[in-house]
Amino acid sequence: MKLRTAVLPALAAVALLAPATAPAATLTVDKPCYGPGEQVRFTGAGFTPSGQVALSVSGQQLGIGTADPAGGFGVGIGAPTIDGKQRTDVFIATDQTNLALTATVPVLLTSLNVNVTPRNGNPGRTKKIVARGFTSGATLYAHVRRNGAKRNIRIGRLKGACKGLTARRKLFSTDAKSGVYKVQFDTKRKYSAKTVPQVAFRVTVFRTARPASASASSGERWVQIR
Repeated sequence: MKLRTAVLPALAAVALLAPATAPAATLTVDKPCYGPGEQVRFTGAGFTPSGQVALSVSGQQLGIGTADPAGGFGVGIGAPTIDGKQRTDVFIATDQTNLALTATVPVLLTSLNVNVTPRNGNPGRTKKIVARGFTSGATLYAHVRRNGAKRNIRIGRLKGACKGLTARRKLFSTDAKSGVYKVQFDTKRKYSAKTVPQVAFRVTVFRTARPASASASSGERWVQIR
């Protein structure tokens, strides 16, 4: 009993002198998904104070920055254009003073696309609209423009991490005038040719040839999306 009593205080003293475990480095981003060219904002913490930190992805170094006196840093890079619908890239921050000190973060990337079907037929026909990659807004709109004619159509609420939707809407009236229209999809209620991101189509509305037996006032207008 005396031996155990004498040893325990000594062990306690050793425990008090043991160094605390250093906190692990961290790397985070500010959004769940990014579209082409959108700024991916990285925030790091727990690195060597005022030391250099390298950022890389898929074995390719993107650059080296300097941490602040608290060991943190912030940097933004443009999201790449990708093939396919979505992919996840894992980014790595590596402390250049202590190469064993690293942090990773997965970044979900999306392409930007709007698919409208059917692509031809009567202009008043309801279209199926499938969109993705509008990560900077909450609602998708279609803006129809031709000379002085203009129409703004609310397509629907964007959902999911990469902001997409599937909806059915009429983009033109049945008696739409013949001509070439611009249809621009974006997340702004009001139209601007400078809005980003955007997906735009040229749509040709034309009148088909009348059958020989038809009256002079007959004939159908058709639309073709390019």
